[in-house]
Amino acid sequence: MPTKTQDPSDILANAMAKYRDGLDPRLIELPEAAVFPHLIPAQPTTARKARCTGTLLGKPAPRFIKRGRSIRYRLKDVLDWLADADDYGSTAEVAVAGRLLS
Repeated sequence: MPTKTQDPSDILANAMAKYRDGLDPRLIELPEAAVFPHLIPAQPTTARKARCTGTLLGKPAPRFIKRGRSIRYRLKDVLDWLADADDYGSTAEVAVAGRLLS
């Protein structure tokens, strides 16, 4: 009997419900299609390149798990990656930060 493939947004919604119910985010694994671009604003091709280079959107890429041919991301690693993002109050702050980094 063939199994129906779940929509990535449904997988993500189910994982977030488990997280809100108290399941440890280190135990929640998400397929690449549920993370990119649903949680992290990048295309899956960018994610594949980031796994080779170790850099995603200018900072260290989130850790991943390889299970056979499948790539999975722990919810905790994705949430930590998102929480580590630089935040700005204006585009002027971004310009100043860019000048300081270069």
